[in-house]
Parts: sequence; C-alpha cells; structure tokens
Amino acid sequence: MFLIIILVLTSLTFAVRTAAGENTWRQPPEIELNDRPTESPTGLAPDDTILFTANQEWLSRIYLLGPEGNVYTHYEYEFYRFVDFEIVDGEVYVAEAFAPRAYKVDLATGDLEVFIDDWSLYYFYDIAFDGEYFYVDEWDLNRYDIEGDKDGTAAFDEFVAGSAWDGRYLWTMDDSGHAKCWDISGWPTLTEIVENTFPPPSPQCRGFWFDGEYFWTAESIDGALGYIYRFDHRGRVIAQWLAPAFSGWGAAAILHDTFVCGDANGDEIINILDITFLIDYLYMGGPPPDPLTAVDVNSDGTVNILDITCLIAYLYDGGPEPNCPQD
Repeated sequence: MFLIIILVLTSLTFAVRTAAGENTWRQPPEIELNDRPTESPTGLAPDDTILFTANQEWLSRIYLLGPEGNVYTHYEYEFYRFVDFEIVDGEVYVAEAFAPRAYKVDLATGDLEVFIDDWSLYYFYDIAFDGEYFYVDEWDLNRYDIEGDKDGTAAFDEFVAGSAWDGRYLWTMDDSGHAKCWDISGWPTLTEIVENTFPPPSPQCRGFWFDGEYFWTAESIDGALGYIYRFDHRGRVIAQWLAPAFSGWGAAAILHDTFVCGDANGDEIINILDITFLIDYLYMGGPPPDPLTAVDVNSDGTVNILDITCLIAYLYDGGPEPNCPQD
C-alpha cells in the first residue's frame, strides 16, 4: 500500500523540484563541489557538460558538471529515482525507477516532461535509443517509438542497470558486473554476442551511455563518493571524475565534437579510404571510426550499409553531401 501511495504521489508531482523538506541530502562537507580536479585527462572540450544522477532516500538529483568535474548546478526532486540517461539530437532523456516512466529534461530549468508513461509495467532502470526506437528493460525488453508509444516487447530474462546503443549493438549493464552485448536486428529475437562481454571499470557501476566513441557509467556506493567513468569497449578507463554525491547511478555528457562528416579514418578528407575503413569496421572487425557520429552520414542515428551507400553516392554519383547528427 505504501508503494502505491508513493507511485501516486510521483504521478501527481512529476514536474516539481524540492527546495526543502523532511528528506535531507547527505553531502561530505570536506568536498568542495566547485573546485574539484579531474582524476585523469578528460578529453573533453571546455564547453562540454557532464550529466550525473544520484539518489538518496526519497530524493533524486540531476547534476550538471564541467569537463573537469566542477559542479555547474543541480536539480533536486522529491519522490523520484532517476537512473539512466539517453541523449537524442541534443535532448536529454532520463529513466525513472519509482514509476514506469521516462522523462525529457530541460537542462536550463530542470523541468520534466513525461515521455514514456507505461503503467502496464512497474519501473525502469535503463533507457537507450537506436536511431528509431527507445528500449527499456522491465522483466522483458520493451521498445517505444520517438513519440513514446509502445511498439513491442521481446523476451529478455536479464536484470539491467543501464543500457546503451553504440551504433551497431545494444549493450546492457547487468547486476553481476558485466557489460553484455546484444544483436537486436532480428527483433523480437535477441542474440547475445558473448565474445563481446567485458567487465566495467567497477562492479558498483550503474547506468550506461555511449557518446559515439566511448561508454559512460557511474559508481553507486551508499555513504561514499564513487567515480564517473568514460571507458572503451574492453572496459579500459579513458577518463574518470570523482562524483559530486553519494549513491550515483547514471552518467552522460553533452559533447561538442568537431569532425568532418564522412571522414571515417580521421584524416580530414573524404575519399575511398573512408569507405574501405567503414566496411572494415562494419564487416571485418576493424577499429571504430572516431567519433562514430562522423560516419552516420544519413543522420538516422545508426551506422550501417546505408551510410556506405550514401558515401559512394556522394563521391561517385553526384549524391547529396554527408549530413551527420549535430548537437
């Protein structure tokens, strides 16, 4: 009965941020939030913004951090539990674990807009977007179109604490300390790519997001500060930041990459070498383009044979210029 009351309160107060109340946020007094050095080179641009969620008792926070981990601001919400992030065309989405909802977040104000509202389920701990559909796991894997309308369900016997789409596969963070890889091209049949499984930087990692080049996650430790990690497909840490609060969950970033659209091999020229590089990546196990966004030349959120076709048409048949997603 108590859980039902909480869910009702959540549904009635979805856009309200709390300034004060019976709940109090536990914050280590020795941590200077606005003056924290990074723990390793960040690889981020000065105008990039790191996003981070944390949850304590019945309070949830969404933090906005600078590239060095310094806190710009945070928004606090009562009777919410925000977890995993997804970013689509510069819009930020967050999953909610106190209700079967996902929200669009206005980073300028902290206001929330309900996006997915599926009360046939109970909660969400993850969210990922493959360029056409959003995916959330709750008992099974559920997918929704860009308007938030449910499109179908696939049998999926996994506990997921975060998910991400890397342009080819759906990745999930499970509760046994593994990042797992899934081919969802045969939906609703899901095929695990077992050989791609790897351990994340810490067994306490929660949340999963892919920035076009690297994954992001955050440690969830009660009563102690964890880290925000940026890492590669083998779990090797590229950069890490001390989190600004206990009990973190999701991490993502608003990045302002500079690249030549269609330049797969990073030489700042579009030619036949980029086509062969992309073919090697997609079909021969070659290295990924850096960033992956640079080869999404038809701007559909997915890197596949259609991008190769577009590049060939542009270079040799008078086709339109490559058009990659922009922040």
